[in-house]
Amino acid sequence: MNAVYEKCAFVIDEDLAPGLAMNTVAALSMSVGRFVEGIVGDAVKDADGRTHTGITAIPLPVLKGEATDLRDIVLKAAGMPEVFVVDFTAVAQSSRSYEEYTGRTAKLPTAELPYIGIAVCGSRSAVAKLTGSLPLYR
Repeated sequence: MNAVYEKCAFVIDEDLAPGLAMNTVAALSMSVGRFVEGIVGDAVKDADGRTHTGITAIPLPVLKGEATDLRDIVLKAAGMPEVFVVDFTAVAQSSRSYEEYTGRTAKLPTAELPYIGIAVCGSRSAVAKLTGSLPLYR
């Protein structure tokens, strides 16, 4: 990704059990960290001179929504080239291998995928347009 993103929001299905929700955020975070250039800041030194690995340099709110909210965001974002989306589905979470996941996903149209979490990265206004009405995950 060559774009510079100002914000990245995670939206998690409100019906997921807490452990599955944390797993979903972790999986999405790995993909965002890999594909969104510049999202992780440089290492930081403390007063003792010890180095601490860089962490995210932009806001990463975790929000919750209904499964239909997640699907709607994915479909709307498809028409917004300035937005980067990573999705995580129940198919991915329940597959025993990446091969099984890709095979099962290939049989489902986008609108029918069972989304359980998404990460939306872009400008503050674009991310707010897609996720602004959703509450924080608490």
